[in-house]
Amino acid sequence: MLSKVNTAIISGIDAVMVRMETDISKGLPAFHIVGTADTTVKEARERIRSAIRHSGMEYPMGRIVINMAPANQRKRGSQLDLPMALGILAGSGQILTEGLRDYGLLGELSLDGSIQRVNGILPMVEGLFRQGCTHVIVPKGNQDEAALVKGICVHPVETLREVTDHFNRRTIIPEYTGRALGTEAGPVSAELDYADVKGQESAKRALLVAAAGGHGVLMTGSPATGKTMLAERIPTILPPLTYEEQMEVTMIYSVSGLLDQEHPLILHRPFRSPHHTITSAALIGGGGRPIPGEITLADKGVLFLDELAEFPAAVIDTLRQPLEKKEVNVSRSRETCTYPADFLLVAATNPCKCGYYGEDDGTCQCTLTQVRQYQARISGPVLDRIDIHLFLKTVPYGQLNSQESMSSSAMREQVIRAREIQSERFLDMGILLNSQMSSQQIREMVEIHPDGEELLAKDYEKHRLNPRTLDKTRRIARTIADLDGKRYVEMEHVAEALQYQKREV
Repeated sequence: MLSKVNTAIISGIDAVMVRMETDISKGLPAFHIVGTADTTVKEARERIRSAIRHSGMEYPMGRIVINMAPANQRKRGSQLDLPMALGILAGSGQILTEGLRDYGLLGELSLDGSIQRVNGILPMVEGLFRQGCTHVIVPKGNQDEAALVKGICVHPVETLREVTDHFNRRTIIPEYTGRALGTEAGPVSAELDYADVKGQESAKRALLVAAAGGHGVLMTGSPATGKTMLAERIPTILPPLTYEEQMEVTMIYSVSGLLDQEHPLILHRPFRSPHHTITSAALIGGGGRPIPGEITLADKGVLFLDELAEFPAAVIDTLRQPLEKKEVNVSRSRETCTYPADFLLVAATNPCKCGYYGEDDGTCQCTLTQVRQYQARISGPVLDRIDIHLFLKTVPYGQLNSQESMSSSAMREQVIRAREIQSERFLDMGILLNSQMSSQQIREMVEIHPDGEELLAKDYEKHRLNPRTLDKTRRIARTIADLDGKRYVEMEHVAEALQYQKREV
């Protein structure tokens, strides 16, 4: 007898619906899984056999063939255990198949028939809903995550026996509507506030511009100048996530297995700070089984790379495509996954090996050649893709006791207003922020006062800027004008934007 069961697998952070076709025929006992199944899926044979027996059902002694369609898509994941078991039970006539086509099934089986939670439930449930499933059966440990998808009936279960009783109309599994989960994010952290940062007002101004326009930042300075302190507070001035952004970030963390069961919906922008010994695969994503890397885990948030010059050059260079495309393609022998990578890059580095080049007290003992060699560890193409370059110096003692310091809440209000202006400007254009403007869009949408154009032209010739740097300057100047609420970019906006460009040692 032939049975068909609906389930899903993960590709990137999206779901692909899989139709599980099970045929049971007479012959010598055998269990074949076809349709490009991964090794972990084929290992499910023994789990399924034991779970069926411990659930009081009969394991059929015949030739079992399970086909997973589409056959050209690699199937992996322990969530396929439950649909395979149901396919066998339906094919052997032990459960009623009426209405089975309206269900999607996801869950990992234990030997005793209990059903364990799995990763990636949110995108898979959403994918099943898009493909027409009106009901989904999920592990009880994933019920709140699955309930985030509106419009589909979620039935959480703990054992295989509950599922068979449900289809045989003995005990119906009630629909789970989910806990009341707020979508409004409170303060990022009461302990992090820019009001605590003293004596770096110019750096805070630059970070305000970066947050308002989505511009990447590189902070160069000696130890204890506050680089990390400044970077950690950037999420406190970013606008709250929209519901669509919350769902995208939550899907990423669901696929990665990093969701908190008590708080399945992520409300705050991520802040990721990987160590400089990280590998390219861990940063970009990949591995034998492709999984999201740090740049994807930072999607819609901040990726902070401390001690940037200490990262391997090959690792730093992998950032070039994601910084431009806001996504990354991970290719393996039989599959290609695309992960989102729309993050704000914030990096920090020492100016030289000893860390004190540029300080007024003459502490640095490095030669100019050594300084240049150290700074050359960060490749030019990567530096060109970072909009704002800051050089921080040690804060004088007198400024440490200053009472006047702009707070995160005040900065956040300015960022939100500037982003609202950009949202109106780029309506129906496919971009949201000034940093995302193409060269053509810059020419069309960045109107600079003649005095500002003259200043830009002089600086271009004097410092031998390249066209990419010119575009960066215009984008930053447009953001500064938005913060000032000005329609046109004026000379003072261009002058400030030019201060944020990298200068040679």
